[in-house]
This record gives sequence, C-alpha cells and structure tokens, in this order.
Amino acid sequence: MGRSMKGLKAVDSATTNKVKLNYSSKDTNFLQYISHEMSIAEGDDQLSAPSKEQLDQEKQLLLAFKPVMQKFLHDHVDLQVSALYALQVHCNNNGFPKGKCYDISDLCMLLRYFVNFYDMEIIEEEAFLAWKEDITQEFPGKGKALFQVNQWLTWLETAEEEESDEEAD
Repeated sequence: MGRSMKGLKAVDSATTNKVKLNYSSKDTNFLQYISHEMSIAEGDDQLSAPSKEQLDQEKQLLLAFKPVMQKFLHDHVDLQVSALYALQVHCNNNGFPKGKCYDISDLCMLLRYFVNFYDMEIIEEEAFLAWKEDITQEFPGKGKALFQVNQWLTWLETAEEEESDEEAD
C-alpha cells in the first residue's frame, strides 16, 4: 500500500500547490495523488472492492485535503462542478474502480467520493445537481458515471426538495 499516514498530518505547501481541482487539460493531479497513495495506478482495472484498510486510508487522505479543497471550492459552484468532472474523468481513465455499490463501506469509487465530498461539505448539493443535469460530451464517461451515482443523486434531490417544503411551512 502507499506511504504511511504520518506524513499527512500536515499538508505542506509544496503539496498544496500541486493540488488542482479545476479540470483543464486532463489535469486530475489531486485524484492521481490519492490513487498513487492507494497504489491504484492509472489505467489499472480494479476487479475487486477495496479492503476496509484501503477505504480507511482513502478517507484519511480526503480528510487531510479537506481544508485545501474547501478553501478552493467554497462558494464556487462552477469549480465544484469542474471537480466532479475531474473525478468522472479520473474514474473513466481507471475503468471505474469497482465496489458493490450497495453498502456505504463498499461503494464503487465514484459514489464513495460523491458521498465523502457531500458529507465533508466540500461539494454542495447545487453542484452535484448541476453536474447531473449538464449534458456534454466534452468529458468521457458521463453515462457510466450517472449510472453509478443516479440513485444517490435522486436521494439528494429528494432530500433537498423535502427540506425546501419544510422551510416553506
């Protein structure tokens, strides 16, 4: 597996400068870094779901970068949508790493990241729904990505509508 978590307690400025969430010129450095740390090489076919240890490491890496991601993305829905497209392209380039997609601890990679980004308050509901509704052929893998996360996005949309109805009462 990747390097130890000791070095991740403080994200140094050199690493921070390398984090690029805005998708341009096929730049998914942040996601490539986490994949590298998890020993998931670009282009590998992930035939089995990750172990609990790998899932824990993945979540710790996301938590380590949470302050950086929030700083860059807070109140910038357009950048949040770009981050979702970067994640989509990254998953597409890696054959959409597997999971069973029915248990939170065993979700496919794309859905795990969507849930984590939402739970960690990195990506707002508005950005997820804008990504869902945006129809573009510019970024490969949208159909498969939607298939993997559609049920969760439907839940998110429904939860947002219910919240709006409660506020109106």
